[in-house]
Formats: sequence, C-alpha cells, structure tokens
Amino acid sequence: MDKLEKVELIREKTGVSYDDAKVALEASNDDVLDAIIWLERLGKATAESATYTTTATVEPGPVSPEMAQAQAAYEESAKRNRFQERMQSIFAYLKVLCRKSLDTTFVAERNGERIVALPILFVILGIFLWGATIWLLILGLFFNMRYHIEGVSRVTVDINQMMDKASEVAENIKNDVTKDKED
Repeated sequence: MDKLEKVELIREKTGVSYDDAKVALEASNDDVLDAIIWLERLGKATAESATYTTTATVEPGPVSPEMAQAQAAYEESAKRNRFQERMQSIFAYLKVLCRKSLDTTFVAERNGERIVALPILFVILGIFLWGATIWLLILGLFFNMRYHIEGVSRVTVDINQMMDKASEVAENIKNDVTKDKED
C-alpha cells in the first residue's frame, strides 16, 4: 500500500483532512493503525471512526463515456502544452545562438591586411553547405592567409590560439617543401 492509499484510508476512517492524515501517518512511522489511534487521542477523529466493518470496499463503477472523453482531451492538451514548451525553449536557444553567431566575426588577413570580415554564421553555413569552403580555408594558410575570430566570448581566445597554431603548422610545411626544392 503506497503512502497516498494510507492517507486515504486514515481520512476515510477518521474524517480528518489530508494534511492531518499525512501528519499522523508520518508521526506514526507509516503505521495506519497507530496514526488512527494518534488522531483519536488528539481528539481530531470523529466518533464514527471507531466502527469496523467486514464488508469489502466497493470498487468505483465504470467510467462514463463523457468522463473518458474529457480525460483523453485533457491528456492530449497536456501533451500539446509540453511539446509547445519544449519547442519554445529550443527556438529561444536557437535565437540566442543565431544572435551570438551574427555578433561574432570571422576575419581573414593576408600579410597583416584585412581581406574579409564576415559574421561567423556565414562561414559555418559555408562549411556545411559547400564542402569546398574548408579546403579553401586550409589552402589559404599556404598563401599567407591568417584567420581569427573577433568577439566578446572567451571561446574566441581559445579558437584564435588554435588557428594561430594551424597557421604555424602550414608555414612550417611550406618552408619544408620550399627548402627541399632549394637543396
């Protein structure tokens, strides 16, 4: 028997409120009989609570079609509301993400001169929608292109350090290839 059923039984036998029944049950370590006795000693139980019956409890009758239909409508409405809440939170997150991606700028420089500055959103879309974008960016490293991201986020510092390392690696590879040709 779960806690709710015990509280219901105490309420039924003593005529007290749910709150009183719950407190009594907790005070008696979840023992229903001790809870009823505890309530009687406090004078909260009604006089009818001292009766005992051997008849079986009557199960509720069949649910009317109207009630079943109302319950189904309520459950459907609750599902719809939860779905709408989830979708709203996803759209809110995407809106924030989109705003940040438009506020953060991808900058390409060559020999210290700024060639292009675009919102990072366009670069990301270019990488996903046109596969050659990533290869063009990598190829640009071998032609003295340097990339960095401008924005207010701490993440941009980490990404810029990573891009600087990629530029150094490309420069080292280029120097190794041209040194081999000179020898």
